[in-house]
Parts: sequence; structure tokens; C-alpha cells
Amino acid sequence: MGKELQAVVFDMDGVIIESEMTHYRAICEAMGEKMKVSYKVFLEQCTGGDERFAMGKMAAFSDMSYDEELFQEWSRRKGKAYMRLVSEEACAMPGAIELVESVAEQLPIGLATGSRRSDVDAALHVLGGGCLEGLFQTIVTSGDVDNPKPHPATYSKAVEDLGVEPSACFAIEDSPNGIASAVGAGLRVIGVAVMHDASKLSRAERIVSTLADVSLDGLRQWFAEPFV
Repeated sequence: MGKELQAVVFDMDGVIIESEMTHYRAICEAMGEKMKVSYKVFLEQCTGGDERFAMGKMAAFSDMSYDEELFQEWSRRKGKAYMRLVSEEACAMPGAIELVESVAEQLPIGLATGSRRSDVDAALHVLGGGCLEGLFQTIVTSGDVDNPKPHPATYSKAVEDLGVEPSACFAIEDSPNGIASAVGAGLRVIGVAVMHDASKLSRAERIVSTLADVSLDGLRQWFAEPFV
């Protein structure tokens, strides 16, 4: 008999909310016309961490100057742009709201994200009419840890806050960096191959194409199966 699933920790962007384009558009506004990174390159090489990671990569790819003062200014602009854009176009990933709500009825759930707190609050406030606000026992953002994803700290703090062992939890992730963070913290991982090709999510023990096909019963069955 395998272990019993005790908690689920969700990533946010690309798992619960279809927001990578929103983040990209907000960063484009913040960094200005000299930023030349395409959305495809942004997805492939600049996501899965925090905005400092993303902006640093994008500045390098665009041969733009980048220092702490510039980052702080871009971050301020990006925050304002994101709040406006997410209020206009927030869209849940297929099956995400239903899965979060159903799991929350029976198990502790957490949110572990590379986004900052203001972005998370803005998204949860409008997503599904605010139906996910208050459901998460813990929300760990980039500002809550010294080392954001792909470092394990984000997921380590989430399971510590939930009071469960990492090995008794599933993480649900969509990016290689996010999966690396969860695996490094000792969680088992379900990968969602929407923003990234399944071949790039190989460290997840199981890969799905949509959360619309995932249920709490299914998660429990998968968790009970032997895992090497």
C-alpha cells in the first residue's frame, strides 16, 4: 500500500491562471521598446522563476543595460500594468478552478509561485469572480523566500506552512524550473504540459495535458501507486 496523499500545492501561472501572456505584456510595457524578446523565447527561457529572473534574461537577450535601479523601476511599472491587464483578461486554465475547489474541500492546499504578492492578490481577486480567495492555507510568493524557483525554498516553505511532510504532497507545475523547485523540496510532481512541451517536464512523475482531466480521486490513486 502506498502513502496517502495529505496535501496539494499548486503553482499559479500556467496552472491555475492563463497569465503568461499577461505577464509578458506587462513586462513589455515596463521595459519599453528596446526589449526585443518574443513571446516564444519568453516562454521557453524566461519563465518559471520570479520577475527579477525574467527581466534579467530579457534584458540580456535584448542587449539592454540592467542594474538594481532599472529593475526596481521596471518592477514598479510592471506591477501597475499587470494589475490593469489581469483585471481585463483574467482567464482560468481549463479545469483549474474545479480541481482547486474540490481538493480544498478535503485536503489542505497551498499556492507556491514565482510571482509577487500583489500580482497574486490581483489575479485571485478577479479569477472566477474571486471564488478562490481564502481557499489556500498558505500562499508563498517570490517575496517570501530568499531564493525563488528553481531553488526548493518556495515549496519547502509551502509544505512547512501546511504542516505536512514533502513526500506526502503532490505539487502541480507547468514549468521545468517549477518542477525543479518542487522535486528539490521533496514533493512528488504532476506536470501540466500546456505552456511547455511534455519533453521539457520529464522530472515530473506524471504529465497531463489539462487539469480538466484530473480529479481528487485520480490524484489519490496516482499517489498510492509505487513511485521510484
